[in-house]
Amino acid sequence: MSQASDARIHNFLLGGSDHYEPDREAARELISLAPAARQVAQASRLFLLRAVRYLAGEHRIGQFLEHGAGLPLRESVHQVARRANRAARVVYIDNDPVVLAHARMMLDEGHTLIVDADMLDSQTILTCSERAGFLDRARPVAVLFTSALHCISDERDPHKHISGLMDSLPSGSFLVLCHWASNNAAFREEASRRLQRLTAGQGVCVRSCPEVDRFFQGLEPVGDPIGDVAYWRTAAPLKLRSPDRTLIAYGGVARKR
Repeated sequence: MSQASDARIHNFLLGGSDHYEPDREAARELISLAPAARQVAQASRLFLLRAVRYLAGEHRIGQFLEHGAGLPLRESVHQVARRANRAARVVYIDNDPVVLAHARMMLDEGHTLIVDADMLDSQTILTCSERAGFLDRARPVAVLFTSALHCISDERDPHKHISGLMDSLPSGSFLVLCHWASNNAAFREEASRRLQRLTAGQGVCVRSCPEVDRFFQGLEPVGDPIGDVAYWRTAAPLKLRSPDRTLIAYGGVARKR
């Protein structure tokens, strides 16, 4: 509680109630650097829900792996997925004790599974999901990384991880990914430095749009091109209270051929 957490900072930006003063202080520092930070967080969340609805409904995807599940909000991924496809099941992955406690309280027996693991520990995630009957690797899977990979430093090589994970899944699987991004190098450096300090070196890393594009290499964008997710499959993108575009939620949905 005395140390800011990325999950609770994100919860605060989205208007949730599961946060403490260190989290609010960190969020205010981010907002001082990027006045549109709240809108960026909201755009990311709304994109996730649209992407899940699209994949469960139009593509009949029934298996979802949400990496870095975060604290629960008004609508959960499994609720959105099951409204579009009653057979859909969701695996939530996180290793934050507070997140896991909340996730277990909202467990939908038979339709959701919670895996306590680092989001890059694919072997544990896939093995646990298969053993619990929540993953059939012969069928397409939707892999979700929304507002999560900024917590992974370059030293851990998240690009290699995403590539390896998608290689291990069958054709027709999807990657749903968005990331805090900026093409302003000075802003990226300052925002990353401040957030790492406030979260005790949690590894927060704001990346450039070309760096995020690399996560989609070898995959086919669907729905809309890779870009600002506020515009992904919506005629009415979230309007920013400030014209500042220094920080955006950048990403999209792409399919493995």
